[in-house]
Amino acid sequence: MQDQDQSGSAGKQAFLLRPYQQRAVEWAMRDGGIIIAPAGCGKTLIAASIIKHFSSLLPGSRFGWLAPTRETCQQAIAALESVGVSPDLVEVRCPHESVDFFTKAVIIVDEAKHAPAESWRRIIQSCPGRRFGFDATPWCDDLERNTILRNLFFNNVYEITRDDIAGVLAHATVYLSSASDFAIQHKIDDHIERLFMDRKRYMRIRAAELRAMCAWEAITDIGICQNQRRNDAAIMFATCGNSHSPTLVLVPRVSLGETYAIRIKGSILVHSKIPKKARREAMEEFRAGNIRTMIATSLADEGLDLPNVETLVMVSGGRSPQKTIQRASRALRRAPGKNEAFIHDFKDVFHPLAQAHAKKRLKCYQQLGCAIV
Repeated sequence: MQDQDQSGSAGKQAFLLRPYQQRAVEWAMRDGGIIIAPAGCGKTLIAASIIKHFSSLLPGSRFGWLAPTRETCQQAIAALESVGVSPDLVEVRCPHESVDFFTKAVIIVDEAKHAPAESWRRIIQSCPGRRFGFDATPWCDDLERNTILRNLFFNNVYEITRDDIAGVLAHATVYLSSASDFAIQHKIDDHIERLFMDRKRYMRIRAAELRAMCAWEAITDIGICQNQRRNDAAIMFATCGNSHSPTLVLVPRVSLGETYAIRIKGSILVHSKIPKKARREAMEEFRAGNIRTMIATSLADEGLDLPNVETLVMVSGGRSPQKTIQRASRALRRAPGKNEAFIHDFKDVFHPLAQAHAKKRLKCYQQLGCAIV
C-alpha cells in the first residue's frame, strides 16, 4: 500500500505519485495489460490512480476491481478513497462472490497470477473494456498458464524494476541456519513411500506428480513441523532480537502456529479459519505496535499489509519463487523509522529435496538484493 506521505486529497494525488508510479499510470493510459509491480512499490495506489484517470476520461462509466481476499478488497477501497475516487463508481469484489463485470469500462485484477483459474478467467473475460492485472510474480513454470495470462491482458506487459524502487525498500540481511534434528531423512523417505502407495490407489494423476505431492507433505510434516531443533531455533530467532522489533513468523500449518503462539510470549496467531474481523483487528494491533510478534500461515502470502515488519522468520520452507518473494517482501517495505530488516531462514540439510528448495529460496533472496550471512 502507499506510504503515509502518499495519502491525501484527490486534488493533491497527482503530485504525490513517485516518478515510477506516474510512469506506470501514463503507460496504462494507452492500453490494458499486466503491470509487474514489486511488493512495496505501492501497486494499489497505482491501480487506484489508473481508475481515477479513466473516471475523468469516461464520465458516467463504472469500474471493477477483483482481489483475492477481503483484506485486499479493503486495501483497494482505502486506496481509491485516498486518490479521491468515489466507492460508488467501483465494484470491489472477491472472485468467489457473485461478480459480473460485463458493464465495466475498466477492471483491475490484483494478484493476477490467479487469472488463468476458471472462476477468475470467466469474470475477467466478461469485461469488454480495458483490463489491468497487477502482480509481483505473475509467471510460473507452466507455460500454458502463462500464455493464458498474457492473452487475458492483451499480451501487454509493463514492469517496474527493483532499480526503479531502490530508495523505497529497506535493506535486508538474510541469516541462514543449519539447525535441524539429525537422521530424519530415512523417516521422511519412508513416509513418502507410505503416502505414495496409499494414494496411488485412488488418485488419478501422474506418478511423478503424485510422488512430488507426497514428498512435500512428508517434508512439511516431519522435516518442518516435527523438527524440534529447527523449531527451537525459529522461536529463538523470533524472541532474541530487539524487544521492540515487529516480528512476523510464517508457518506452514495452523497446528505448528499454535505451538509457537504458546511458546512466544505476547504473540498472536492469524490464519484463514479465524473470523475476518478478528484477523483485521489483530493486524491493526500489530501495525500500531501493541503486538510485537505475529504468527501467520499462508494467509500472509497475499495482501498482508504490514510494512512495519523488521524481523521475518521463514519457517514455511518451499521452493516457489512467487511465494518466497511475496513472503520476503513483507520485511522489505519501508516504514517510518525503519531502514533495515532481518530475515531468518534455513539451509534444510535434513533431506536432499528440502536442501534443494532452500537453495532456490536463497537465489530469490539474492535477486531481491539481500545480504546473505
